[in-house]
Amino acid sequence: MADDQSTVLLRGLTEPQRQAVMSDAAPLCVLAGAGSGKTTVLTRRVARRLFDSSAEAGHTLVVTFTRKASRQLRDRLWRLEVPGPVWAGTFHAAAYGQLRRHWADTGVRPPAVVDDPKRLLRRVIDEPETMAPDTLRAVLAEIQWAQARLVGPADYAPGARAAGRRTPLPVDEVAEIYRRYEKAKRTHGVIDLNDLLTRCADLLESDSAVAAAAR
Repeated sequence: MADDQSTVLLRGLTEPQRQAVMSDAAPLCVLAGAGSGKTTVLTRRVARRLFDSSAEAGHTLVVTFTRKASRQLRDRLWRLEVPGPVWAGTFHAAAYGQLRRHWADTGVRPPAVVDDPKRLLRRVIDEPETMAPDTLRAVLAEIQWAQARLVGPADYAPGARAAGRRTPLPVDEVAEIYRRYEKAKRTHGVIDLNDLLTRCADLLESDSAVAAAAR
């Protein structure tokens, strides 16, 4: 990497940020709080590795939690004039891209992705008009908490109790709503954002050919 490129990449960074950008460790975990410049460090670390040829743009995948962060990252990489396009997007977008490619290759009709899970959730709740919006959001958050931990409806109640969850409704009632929600998705042939992650992970773990193509 040329000296002028190194100067640009390290300009304005703190010493810990410089270390994160220049470290050769792999894998590397950087713990940083909100507003600490995570996107800046990630962008410049990617650029540094492309400039010194320790990574190739076509084999580089950068994932973020939000679409805003991925847009910022792509814009900053473009301004740094890195060699070649880098795919950057959210975890969900990356997973959806892998699944769409697999579905297209195998001739499978892709399921629709639920754009508003609260609306689907409202359909499976008894007397939904009596449930406050904050309670509905809290119930959905509980379901998403369980999904992220691969806890299904049958295991939600004991899992929530063991974790000391403060649930918006009695634990068993949340578990029943969760069961109905999952059944409704199957009935209507739809999936939600968390399903994208679990289905993609399952696919990569179960199909060696798909995993090899992704790599």
